[in-house]
Amino acid sequence: MKKSIFIVILLLISLTTFAQTNTSLDKEEHLLDGTSFTFQYQNAGAIDISFAHDSLTYKWLNGRNAGKPAQTYPYKSTKIDSGIYLVNWHEPDTENFVTQVYNFNSNTVKVSVISKYGNEKPFLGFQSGVIEHIQNNKQ
Repeated sequence: MKKSIFIVILLLISLTTFAQTNTSLDKEEHLLDGTSFTFQYQNAGAIDISFAHDSLTYKWLNGRNAGKPAQTYPYKSTKIDSGIYLVNWHEPDTENFVTQVYNFNSNTVKVSVISKYGNEKPFLGFQSGVIEHIQNNKQ
């Protein structure tokens, strides 16, 4: 019985310590500041995107959104692995929430968008693309 109580107490202490440990996934970071690149979606056109001062700016180069003005939003990011980053941002004016995974090792991007979330019929979309013309001006 004493052994069981000791194990339970040890387990509770371990879980409490683990729960209080900050990991990189817990931190709001802007790891891509100073980076810019173009990515080409498989079916939806190409985008120039740049990261600076805790914000990202993107502009459609071609596709159905070509010609629209550049958009700038605050972003959050975390490093998943060497050369792989998870990035998200919120576009309140268009009711879109965007999550992207950039893999600079394979020069690919995976995208999830919740579009028009305030509408009666929100849209959830997934896309893939190819990253090109990477520039890194981190200081």
